[in-house]
Amino acid sequence: MVKVVLTADRALFTDFNSDESLGFGLCLPLRLVPKFIEYRVLAPQAPIGRDGRAVFAPYALSRVEAALLAAGFRRDEVAIIPPEHVEKAVDKDTAVVGVHVVDPQGLAPVSWTLRVLSGGGETCTQHEFEKLMEKLAKLKRKYRFKIVVGGPGVWQLRGREEKFGIDVLFEGEAELTFPLIVRKILGGEDVPKYVKGDIVPVNELPPIVTPSRNGVIQITRGCPRRCQFCSPTMFFFRSIPLDVILKEVELNLKAGVRAVGFATEDILLYGARGLDLNPETVMKLFLKTLKAARKYGVNKVGFSHVTLSSALVLKDVVEFITDINGFSDGEPTFPQVGLESGSPRIVGMYFRGKPYPWRPEEWPDVVLKGTKLLNDNYWYPCLTYIIGFPNSTPEDYVKTTELIDKLRDEGFKGWTFPLLLVPIGGTQIEGRANFKVLKDLPQEALDSMFVGWKLSIKFSRTIYPKVLSSIRNPLVHRIVNATVEKALDAMEYWMLAMKKDPGAVEREFSRINIRHLPSLVAAVVRNVML
Repeated sequence: MVKVVLTADRALFTDFNSDESLGFGLCLPLRLVPKFIEYRVLAPQAPIGRDGRAVFAPYALSRVEAALLAAGFRRDEVAIIPPEHVEKAVDKDTAVVGVHVVDPQGLAPVSWTLRVLSGGGETCTQHEFEKLMEKLAKLKRKYRFKIVVGGPGVWQLRGREEKFGIDVLFEGEAELTFPLIVRKILGGEDVPKYVKGDIVPVNELPPIVTPSRNGVIQITRGCPRRCQFCSPTMFFFRSIPLDVILKEVELNLKAGVRAVGFATEDILLYGARGLDLNPETVMKLFLKTLKAARKYGVNKVGFSHVTLSSALVLKDVVEFITDINGFSDGEPTFPQVGLESGSPRIVGMYFRGKPYPWRPEEWPDVVLKGTKLLNDNYWYPCLTYIIGFPNSTPEDYVKTTELIDKLRDEGFKGWTFPLLLVPIGGTQIEGRANFKVLKDLPQEALDSMFVGWKLSIKFSRTIYPKVLSSIRNPLVHRIVNATVEKALDAMEYWMLAMKKDPGAVEREFSRINIRHLPSLVAAVVRNVML
């Protein structure tokens, strides 16, 4: 008697063939992703157990499920279900369907940037969300349940609730507030159409009970640096207790997941009080986790993000993490790092907390020294930087270009990826900036984008075999390799064409549609089989 069904669209409810980085491919416009590539390579279908429940889930859904169980719901009343199977799980007893969203309208920074650069069109993330909501709408007409949508992408759905049949738009943290909303719905009470979840004390976070996708485990919430363009900074910063983390790691490993990945805004902030870093706590986190993981044959612990200023403060910890994981040039790690801008003026206006304990005017030096430290320890980061800050001048963009040129000259190993500014809902910059498109930008901004792409393409050609090494299926691995090689060729052609004439994006690239071209897939497969 399932009363609460938790799900997400196919772009989230997949294991990305064991490689989280493939998820970025779903940010592309749908017309540029053949069905075979989307559903067999980027987003293979998630498995279900004999009971019809998901074998693994996006971490956020596992967290919500754990919160409901901790609030007194029985195990048979709550089920996490992949989108392909919701019609089998929903029936007359279902009162609530909770939907987790990250990029439901293709407006997140990576998606928006790729849309603009390729001439527009709905993204795979948008297509999959709308496909799921269409299915839920049909089921809702039959069974009359309530749809509650939550997650970091809810800001994209404001004003679209009626279009998608959303009864409650839930923003913020779910563990305390969502169970209360469900109780009200079950009791026949009216609930608000917009709900803001309360901040959850870390001692009230129960461990997950459904294994998480690719072993991803959250270790911190929020960020004390308070960059104006980033939504996590709006939340109170906390570190998840180590005992909860270890329980979740053990759950995943016992279930057969052969990876551990820490989700955090900065791995070196774990255990910190504000920006007062705690090196002993970070080292203990890795020691304890690896001790547990190695019993199951897992010898490395991954992590999503790090900040360059934190790395420079905790140089010894960076070296410790490398040593204990055995990172090397053959087996490096690839964290995401915010470069944001090479202009100290922009740093001071929009993210002055990021260089701390250094001053905004020292940021370029922090970037150069910080990336060298990371590279020396086989951390090959993806440096993202933002194009389109309000009040940016040509000189600000020139400084970013000059900084990337210095990185290139010093032999930087990693990616430098420009992102067009997106005024994400809930951020301090919302309402003060607009979505940027190419025609809004001065030539200096375009130049700073070109220099980043050029460096990224060069590095990609040398590193992508290592990045894709986690893909376990041999055939999929070979197909992805061949596809990436063709994609890099296409990117070089596109970059040269756009540099010569930015208008080519609208005139030429916007008309490209390979979604339904079997010949493309056949060509890739032929290359693989040779």
